[in-house]
Amino acid sequence: MSESPVNHHHHQASRLEGQKKKKKPQRGGRKPLSCLACRRHKLKCDREVPCGTCIRYRRETLCRQNPAPPKRGRTANSTRNHKEEDVRDIDTDASAGSEPPPDAESEAVDEPEGPGRASADGEVVRLRSSFHKAPGGDDDTQDTAFFLRTLGLDAKATSIPVSALPQLLAEIQSAGQPSGLWHMMEGAARRRYWETQLRSALPSRSLCDLLLNYYLDHINWIFQITHVPSFRRRYEEEFWDAAAPDRGLDFVFAALVFTIISVSALYVPPDAVELFGCPRESIRDLAHLWHRASHQALLAGDYEARPCVVQLQTFSITQFYWYATNGIDALNSRLGQAVRTAQNLGLDKDVAPSRTLEEEMRRRIWWDLVDSDTFQSICLNRPPLIRLESPGVPLPLNCNDSDMTDSSLQPRPHDEPTMMMLNIFRARFFRLMNRHLCHGSSAEDAHSYEAICKLDDEVLGITRSYPWFFQLDRDGRPPALPQPLGETLAWQNHIIRTCISTQRIRMHRPFLASRVGASWARCIEAAEDALAVYGAIRTNRSTTSRQKFLPQAYQVFSVAVTVAALLLVEGSLPIADVRQRIRDMADDLRIVEDQGCVSPVASRGRRVLLWMLRLVDMGNEEAVASSSTLADDDDADGLAAEIGFIFGGEQAARTYMQRLKSRHRMRMRSVSGSMALTTKQQQQQQRQRRSSAVEEEASASDEQETPLQDVGGTELYQMSLDMDDVVLRNLLDFDMTALMADARFE
Repeated sequence: MSESPVNHHHHQASRLEGQKKKKKPQRGGRKPLSCLACRRHKLKCDREVPCGTCIRYRRETLCRQNPAPPKRGRTANSTRNHKEEDVRDIDTDASAGSEPPPDAESEAVDEPEGPGRASADGEVVRLRSSFHKAPGGDDDTQDTAFFLRTLGLDAKATSIPVSALPQLLAEIQSAGQPSGLWHMMEGAARRRYWETQLRSALPSRSLCDLLLNYYLDHINWIFQITHVPSFRRRYEEEFWDAAAPDRGLDFVFAALVFTIISVSALYVPPDAVELFGCPRESIRDLAHLWHRASHQALLAGDYEARPCVVQLQTFSITQFYWYATNGIDALNSRLGQAVRTAQNLGLDKDVAPSRTLEEEMRRRIWWDLVDSDTFQSICLNRPPLIRLESPGVPLPLNCNDSDMTDSSLQPRPHDEPTMMMLNIFRARFFRLMNRHLCHGSSAEDAHSYEAICKLDDEVLGITRSYPWFFQLDRDGRPPALPQPLGETLAWQNHIIRTCISTQRIRMHRPFLASRVGASWARCIEAAEDALAVYGAIRTNRSTTSRQKFLPQAYQVFSVAVTVAALLLVEGSLPIADVRQRIRDMADDLRIVEDQGCVSPVASRGRRVLLWMLRLVDMGNEEAVASSSTLADDDDADGLAAEIGFIFGGEQAARTYMQRLKSRHRMRMRSVSGSMALTTKQQQQQQRQRRSSAVEEEASASDEQETPLQDVGGTELYQMSLDMDDVVLRNLLDFDMTALMADARFE
């Protein structure tokens, strides 16, 4: 019996619905297996975070932001082998069944005592309830979700196992974008975590005191950016006072301490730290660790949202680290941030005279930023970030730290020696340079010879106002003063003279090719002044003087390169023993290496100086120059790349080195022309001897009284041709290239 049509359609509809339910959902496309960077560049990805390919091509940040999807087995369910009820929630409010408010800093979790306890107890850190609504919007949410996936957790997790916390924080720090990710932990818990980590990163009390004292004795005098008495008091209160743990750590001040001990660790004698239990081979590596701890302390203190003067002090002192490790890019990046912070704090508006310690320290910090910014603008050939206006911020006072208290200042007369005199003259010089760079009538007028001469006269006005203790005797020696002040003032005298003299040479260098006006004479004068004090200091072989030399490797290298370039390109420099004095500076940079100091500027700088001196020697030996690669294109170009940051940019260095290349080509043409002329003269002498033999034969024929008509016409013609050939060859073989080259060279 046939099935009813109604039932048939009913069964058919049921089958269709069943097929739709069984049908798998369509995928949106093939799931990518590589990170975004590798997909863009069509490279193989190992799916790590970051992947090996991105590490190789330095795309770690992009790889962390857009990683490869997690492999199977890395999900939250696979990493948690225990049940939720077995996990003890350590949130203080969780036991009461209440969820912590989103922004309550006091609703904190207790920090685990150590990683072993965390993993044993299975503790978790409760995330903010507003975690997935971070202020950064969707981007921050994607970033935080990514970090959770990196740990093998669910992207929507509300808690993190404490055992995974160190890895998470390491990922946050390496990403370089931690601001939005701080919302992953409760504020107070985050604070306690970093306080524990930073306190544990400090060395022992005795070693920490040693490093601080080394900095204050041998390095602080260069910038004088900290008030030593108040700094020592606060250092004691923050780290070693019995009540310090109860008060909580000031993260930004901790950053200042960490950067001080990191700079000291670059130079302190290894024998000294070994006496305090630190392995001598570890101290240089610890310098980098403490440098990173300083930056992490700034992040933990939220320095971008809550700027303060102490973070500017931290920047100023960290410059020593960047100069030593050749981190010029990092220095300039942080310099821009420091300038903005100073302007936000109103340091550029403090036009009233200082009356308190706080006001005077603001002056010191502001002028240190002006010096750094103007110096970098000259080195990199860029406009200054700070444009000084009139009347502007007053210069620092001439007073030692002992002359200042919280409520009173006791400045000293201009002619009384203090530790601040270097900073005062440096600020005067860079104030003048800043106004010239920022307020010149036009770019062309500012670089004209007349404008440079006017600026140079103003610079000389500053140098002529040096106080008596910065003057030199006939032998170029500074006056003898009681120690340790005399030693420090001698080094300060060296710094201010090299700083100003190097810039004077830079200003006049573009006019040396044509010897415009008195440009050459002024360069010689500046070069002599730059080398004057160093020779006198060099005779002092005391241990303390050597320690003051080590942080100045960049300063010594820059002045030596400037003078060596003059000697190399100009061909001569009328200064007594100038080559040996440059060689002494190169040899002294070896001391930095022998001490095991981390200073690429010293090691590379020494090689560059020896390279330049080798080229000078080769340029003075024409016989060697004819068969060697004296200052060829590769030498000049390579040298320009090495010394570009001293010359005001690589392009400026290449322009100046171009004269060296041109002179080399002229010398080579002259040498080759002289060699060709010598060869032709030898050939000419041989031909003259042959012609003399012909003449002798002719005279012998005359003696035989042979009549002229008996000589055949062909023989007479042939003889004339031979004589003409000798004369023509002598004329055509004479090479005029040497004379032309010499004429151009003269």
